Amino acid sequence: MQGDFRAFRDRGNKITAVVGISEGGATRQGLHLVHKLCDASHVFHETGRTFHPKIYFFTGPDDWSVFIGSNNLTAGGVFWNYEAAVEISGSFGSPDDVALAGQFTGLFDELLRDSEVCKPLDDALIKLLIESPVYRIGDEIRMAGRRRSAAARTGAGEPVFGRSRHTKTPDPGKPGKNSTKVSSGAPKDHVGHVDDVNYVNYVDDQPAMPSELLSHSWFKKMSASDAQRPPKAESKTTGNLRLSQAQHPIDQKTYFRKVFFADAQWEAKENARGVQEKAKVPFEVVIGAQSLGVHEIVIDHADYRIAGQGNVPTWLHWGEALTAHLKAHDHTGHYVTIETFEDGSRRLTISADPIGEINVSEGA
Repeated sequence: MQGDFRAFRDRGNKITAVVGISEGGATRQGLHLVHKLCDASHVFHETGRTFHPKIYFFTGPDDWSVFIGSNNLTAGGVFWNYEAAVEISGSFGSPDDVALAGQFTGLFDELLRDSEVCKPLDDALIKLLIESPVYRIGDEIRMAGRRRSAAARTGAGEPVFGRSRHTKTPDPGKPGKNSTKVSSGAPKDHVGHVDDVNYVNYVDDQPAMPSELLSHSWFKKMSASDAQRPPKAESKTTGNLRLSQAQHPIDQKTYFRKVFFADAQWEAKENARGVQEKAKVPFEVVIGAQSLGVHEIVIDHADYRIAGQGNVPTWLHWGEALTAHLKAHDHTGHYVTIETFEDGSRRLTISADPIGEINVSEGA
């Protein structure tokens, strides 16, 4: 849906959003995306009352349409949940339709004027909401972990309900992708493999902590080489992940060394080809919905690779434990996401989807 939002704005349209944070359903990634993808965005919240409307109002030069229903603006709400909504359309050439449209614009105007409970959304407010103990702002990884592993954690038995005879509507942003099947028994994470490597820590649905204030984020869809799946069984694995541009607005020749890992403890050594720098960086590693704890991962950078390695001078080395996992489980086509937070901590996630698209920037 992010691409649809951008394409809509690229055609000269504007988007204004008013969102709520009640019931603990808001995530830091969601707030960042609303702020990033809309021309104007606001958060509406009043203690003791839930902000719960789902109204999507579209206006053009001649006509207007409004959708009112149960669906949130999420992949589930838009594509595959059981939802109900009504569409009403009108023309600005009809006085009655103009009057009806005015009621919807009046509602939005009234919300925006209620300045004690409706605040403009910006980076400062997002930071304040995440840090505050008063508001429960979640995390996509934690929410996914709770949804997909709750049965395993509570020892639930055989499922009572099966699957509908109606096929699940696919997400058009992921053509050809099937939904993940989860059965009782050994827990499965949301990238579709059985938990058989003694994962013990689930990423629970908890409020985001100050350590989760995001500074930089980058993700990449893993090729077979990245996922340590060589084309032939006798072929050697590379042992590394090349930190490429991966369609982000960055210069990969400098971004990872000068921005993303600028604070790492780099050591430089000269070899036959030139200077190579290495740093050991601790990451919390999350596979699907399960945490493998903190791993020390080697990052190395060599400018001499720029000419001969597709302009990718910075590599992440999986290390022995993660390489063993990648050999045992095929993650080709899944996403690896690396994040760094304001307190200097970092997280590496392998999942079926990228973890948001937040703060990928050249700034320090």
